[in-house]
Amino acid sequence: MTASDTGSALRLSVVVPSYDAGPQVRRLLRCLALCQLDAGDSLEVIVVDDGSTDGTGELLADLELPYPLTYVFLPRTAASGRAAARNAGIGKATGDVVVLADADQIVAPGFVAAHARYHRLRADLVVAGPRGDLGPGGIDDERLAREFSLEALPAVVGWDGRDRVLAAFSQNFNNLATSWHYAFSCNLSVRREHLLAVGGFDEGFLGWGLEDSELGYRLHRRGLAFAFHPGALAYQRKREVTPEMFGQWRRNLDHFVDKHGGVAEVAVQQVICRAFDPADRSLDWLDCMIRMEFAARALAGRLPEPSAYELVEVDDATVSATLARLPELAAERDLVVIDDTAGAVLAGPVQCVTTPRELLYFHRPSAAARQAILARHRLA
Repeated sequence: MTASDTGSALRLSVVVPSYDAGPQVRRLLRCLALCQLDAGDSLEVIVVDDGSTDGTGELLADLELPYPLTYVFLPRTAASGRAAARNAGIGKATGDVVVLADADQIVAPGFVAAHARYHRLRADLVVAGPRGDLGPGGIDDERLAREFSLEALPAVVGWDGRDRVLAAFSQNFNNLATSWHYAFSCNLSVRREHLLAVGGFDEGFLGWGLEDSELGYRLHRRGLAFAFHPGALAYQRKREVTPEMFGQWRRNLDHFVDKHGGVAEVAVQQVICRAFDPADRSLDWLDCMIRMEFAARALAGRLPEPSAYELVEVDDATVSATLARLPELAAERDLVVIDDTAGAVLAGPVQCVTTPRELLYFHRPSAAARQAILARHRLA
């Protein structure tokens, strides 16, 4: 992949696995029809029906959509699951970039374009976006078919948690030693060539949990960088982890660790068991994730705090000069980058920089947050 390829128009394939979720996937397809693409980009959608009995195929057959839709039906077997369904969709995809979404999601109009814009920055990138958790209440499907509006949705009662992790460390997703763990396939995109090169999802993961994190780990081992785009917005009903789901998660974690020979950077996920166990909530989810991150950093020989950081402050007048120097600066010293540009211009480029040094990024922190950042990180 050459530098010119990263700046060209992109063909995007949205892959959606679905099981007995006909009305929900119909809603998602209508939302995708409202997505705004950048000039030259194109979109296709592949729905993989994982043996549904709710008439999903019939519900989708009469939809008039502005993009090609491929519907794949897989008979239900003991080996059925999200990993196998997504692999079937990836196999049908023809796009440069595969965007993964869940059938019961609602996406904002900028969802697809946000993923595409980051992939134009770098050809070996995993892009994640946030998922808002919806509370109880009705969803106005007819309004969503005409326009995207938060007024058509129940209240957003929380987010998927990665925002809390980024707030605890920095908004540079790629600076996390455990970024691969957060490759949640409800809102994720990767160039198709990389998915094929690592063999797609491992279909040995059955039930709930970790098939996406394990894919993220193999993409990490392949050398891909990880970026988080707040503009790739998706929404979904809030889910509670049941004892049955936790049991599946534990079995999948054992499979994950065994598959990679018990390597410590994979086994470190044992630290977060209490974040998912309904019978043991003695530790907050964020506390578990912070412990996992510091354990992974210790394994990699990264101290929690380097000796000193250089502060780089950027505004709209100085951003071009900083962009030109950023890779060199990041290679030489540990940086705290505070981006005061209106459009978070440095957010993507910072996450695309590969460096052995610490590279922290914050966009327009409040005065109090800025003071806390500078107090937390000793400056050179």
